[in-house]
Amino acid sequence: MKNGSLVVVGSGIITPAHLSQESINRIVSADIVHLLVPDPLGKAAIEQLNCNIKDMGDLYYDDSSGRNGNNRVEAYDRMVDSIMADLRKGLKVCAVFYGHPGVFVYPSHKCISIARKEGFSAEMLPAISAEDCLFADLGIDPGDLGCQSYEATQYLIYHPPVNLASPLILWQIGVVGDLTFTQMHPADNGLAMLKARLLERYAETHELILYEAPTLPLMPVRAEPIMLANLDFVEVKTITTLYLPPCQTPRVDLDFCSQWHIDLTLV
Repeated sequence: MKNGSLVVVGSGIITPAHLSQESINRIVSADIVHLLVPDPLGKAAIEQLNCNIKDMGDLYYDDSSGRNGNNRVEAYDRMVDSIMADLRKGLKVCAVFYGHPGVFVYPSHKCISIARKEGFSAEMLPAISAEDCLFADLGIDPGDLGCQSYEATQYLIYHPPVNLASPLILWQIGVVGDLTFTQMHPADNGLAMLKARLLERYAETHELILYEAPTLPLMPVRAEPIMLANLDFVEVKTITTLYLPPCQTPRVDLDFCSQWHIDLTLV
């Protein structure tokens, strides 16, 4: 194993309240910390743990000027290059990403893959994600009826199968339909396209919830109920998630239960 190591951690949704003790220990003990956290309070809290900081926010794509590449993916590659440059120096590197470092975080997975291929120790620690906050704020138990989730644009394009007796979560509706990875808002007709897709399976009157987890301690939760018919008129942000409750009752497979002598009175 080469000298130098990489650990990727998440700051959670509210920093520093959501930082785990294990993540704090890794931040403190790192030679250098690469940091991508959106709010100044979260950044300041991590800087108190370790003063050797490289702010990856400086590498983020600017859609107004085209700074840091032609799209967000190119900016993410610059972050990977920055992390790997310090790792190749033999440093103990900690990369901190907002939320869960493995959920919608392209640079974290890519730099871990490259690091391991090059013979470095590289690992990821779990953290609180927006999905964890959604389960808590909306009172959803995925162990009840199950749970399905898709990135909103992928849902448009691939139209994956959906169990209508189970909740559906669609992520990143704030940039739905944008295949250029340059916009910070839905593509033209993005919400209209999403509405049309959902109408293939759900009624116009089906009630959805626009969800946004609070990112600061005193910030309220956004849990705004809307009808599907109004989806293309709502205001969304880059952090907005769409939650769809089930619209059907689960169907019991009577033939299977009979074959295996399952006592349905216990279900």
